[in-house]
Amino acid sequence: MEVPGSSKKMIATQEEMVTAKVPLGYRDQCAHLLIPLNKCRQAEFFLPWKCEDERHVYEKCEYELVMERMLAMQKIREEEAKAKQNKIQGNGVPLIPKTANA
Repeated sequence: MEVPGSSKKMIATQEEMVTAKVPLGYRDQCAHLLIPLNKCRQAEFFLPWKCEDERHVYEKCEYELVMERMLAMQKIREEEAKAKQNKIQGNGVPLIPKTANA
């Protein structure tokens, strides 16, 4: 399943996420990594030094998603600023009056 605006695809299906009891807020493109992480956490009684590899991979995926969204938002802001600047330049009072011969 393709998510609009993202370079990553959804790998985990809705059924898998429901079966694994993944909360709605965590059902993103990294949910396929969260499912084995949560299984490992439960098997290891949530010891913080266990499941480090799974946690690192999941957190890296989440970081990449956040950075992707930040870059997209930065592009949107730059486009809006550019459009605003063009609007100001196009409709503003000219600083140098146009002469008949120019």
